Amino acid sequence: MTQGVKRSAPCKHLFELSRRLAASLAGRMPAGQYLVNLCENRLFFALGLAMAAIGGRKVLLPPSQSPGEMAGLINAHPGAFVLTDEWIGGRELPAPLTTNEHTGETGKIPWNRLEVTAFTSGSTGTPQPWSRSWQVLSRCASAALASLDLAEKRHAVISTTPPQHMYGLETAVVWPLVSSLTLTAERPFYPEDIRRATAVCPLPVVLASTPLHLKACLDSPGKWRNLALILSSTAPLDHALAGELEQAMGAPLVELYGSTETLSFAWRRPTRCQGWRPYEGVTLACRDDRTRVTAPWLPAPVELPDRFQPLGEGLYQALGRGGDLVKIGGKRHSLAELNRILLSLEGVRDGCFYRTAHGRLGALVVTRRQRGEIRAALRRRLDEVFLPRPLLIVDRIPRNATGKVVKAELASLVEKLTRAP
Repeated sequence: MTQGVKRSAPCKHLFELSRRLAASLAGRMPAGQYLVNLCENRLFFALGLAMAAIGGRKVLLPPSQSPGEMAGLINAHPGAFVLTDEWIGGRELPAPLTTNEHTGETGKIPWNRLEVTAFTSGSTGTPQPWSRSWQVLSRCASAALASLDLAEKRHAVISTTPPQHMYGLETAVVWPLVSSLTLTAERPFYPEDIRRATAVCPLPVVLASTPLHLKACLDSPGKWRNLALILSSTAPLDHALAGELEQAMGAPLVELYGSTETLSFAWRRPTRCQGWRPYEGVTLACRDDRTRVTAPWLPAPVELPDRFQPLGEGLYQALGRGGDLVKIGGKRHSLAELNRILLSLEGVRDGCFYRTAHGRLGALVVTRRQRGEIRAALRRRLDEVFLPRPLLIVDRIPRNATGKVVKAELASLVEKLTRAP
C-alpha cells in the first residue's frame, strides 16, 4: 500500500519532487495513445499529466463520470487507459511525494508533448471536445496570474471544482505549476470542510469555487481564517452577494470569465467594478449575439455565443448568451440575469428560471420560504411579464460538478412536476 499524500500539507510542484516517479508509473501503463484522467486528488491528477507527457499520451478529461458518458468516451478512443486515484494509490510511492523539498527536476518533464482534451459541460447539449497544448495552457495561466498579481505569491490553491473541468484545471493545477503558488490535494465540498481545509493550511489560501458553493459557505455559520483571495467562475455573481462574501470570509473576491473553448480571458472584482477587464493582449470583437475572442495563447480567434458591450477604459459589460435572451410582451431580459436575481433573494439556497412550452417563464426554487414570499420578492425586482408561472419548490436543482444546470435533466424534472396531480 502507498505511503500516500498528507492531505493537510500543500505540496510545491510535484514534478520537482519526483520526475522519476512519473516516469516509473508511465512505464507501468499498458500501451495506448490516450489517458483518461479521473483523479480527484489534484496531486495524483497532476502526476497523471506528467505521466502522459513522458509517455506521449493525449489526456482526455470527460465532463462527467456517468456510465454512459464513460462508455461513449472509451468506445471513441479504443485502448484508452483510465487513471484513477485508486490506481496511483495502489502503487508504492516514494517518500518525496509527501514533502516540500525541491530537487530542480521540473525541466526534465517534456511538457511540450502534453495535449489535453476537455469537453464543454453539456449543459446545453452534447459535450464538444476542445484540445489544448501545454503551451496554450501555460501561456493563459501566465496572463491570468499577471492580471491578478499572483505569480510571485506564496499561497496555496484549494479548489471545490474538479480538475477535469477547465476552470478547475486552470486555477488549481496549471497556475501552481507555472508560478510560486502551491498545489494541494484537497477538494472539499461542504462548507465546514472548506472552512477547515483553509484554516489548517500552512500557507495563505486562494480558494477557487463557484457561486453556488460560495453562497452555501455564506449560509453556513462559522469564522473564516487564512483566506488570501476568493475566486469565482462558471456563473455571474450578484454584486450584493459578493460584498457579503468579502465581509464574511475576510478576503477580496475576484470573478473569472472564460470558457472551455478559450480558457479564462477576463476578470473583475464585482464589489469594485461591474465591468470585465480582459487579460493583457486579449481583444473582444462584439457583435449582436456573438463575440470573437483573440488572445496571445489561442492559435486562432474563437467565436463565443456570449454578448459583450464596451464600457470604455478597456472594460466590457457581459450581457449573457444570445440563446439566453428572453422576449415577452416586447420586453427583454436574459436568463442569466434572472437567475442571478433569483439566487440573490434571502432564503433561496438554489434556483433557476426556465422557458415553458407556452413561451412564458417558470422557475424552480430550493428554499424553506413560502412560494408567495418568493413571488413577492421577485415582484419587487422584476417586471410582471418576467414573473415565473409556475414557481415550483424543489429539493434540488439538477446541476453538474461545476454547478451548471443540466438542461436535459431540468426538462425531465419540470415535466414530472407539472404532470403531478
